[in-house]
Amino acid sequence: MREALLALFLSSAEPLSRERLAGIFADDPEYAGWQAALEILLATGEGPMQLVAVAGGYRLQIHPRHHALLARLHVEAPRPLSKAVLETLAIIAYQQPVTRPEIEHWRGVSVGASIMQQLQELGWIAVVGHRESPGRPALWATTSEFMQHFALTSLEDLPVAMTGK
Repeated sequence: MREALLALFLSSAEPLSRERLAGIFADDPEYAGWQAALEILLATGEGPMQLVAVAGGYRLQIHPRHHALLARLHVEAPRPLSKAVLETLAIIAYQQPVTRPEIEHWRGVSVGASIMQQLQELGWIAVVGHRESPGRPALWATTSEFMQHFALTSLEDLPVAMTGK
């Protein structure tokens, strides 16, 4: 059963929810113990891999203890995000759904199109609707890719903002 779960997680491009797993196993008596096996995988890990809960499902990932070694394998450095991009992403994550004028109000400066484009290309933000006000501005929110990238199960997992008090 453990191997069947690992095979599913390794071959899936997205996290698998319990509901999705239940549909896959569909009351097949051969896979009756899949829920217990899932709990064991969540509790113990699997060698260099660990099963983690993200974005309403589960995914296999390399255990953090191996990150330094893997950094040597992946020589190409990731493109660093500018302060402006990180500020914009934080505002969207904490205030969502939020319009671009609201983001600009929170930042105190205008938000360049390239910032929003970069966050969209990363798949971390998307338009989720339009505000019922003049001009019907787009409402921006984070995506499941954002949740997966930052290993969040829900928005409540975001760090509590420091106020300096």
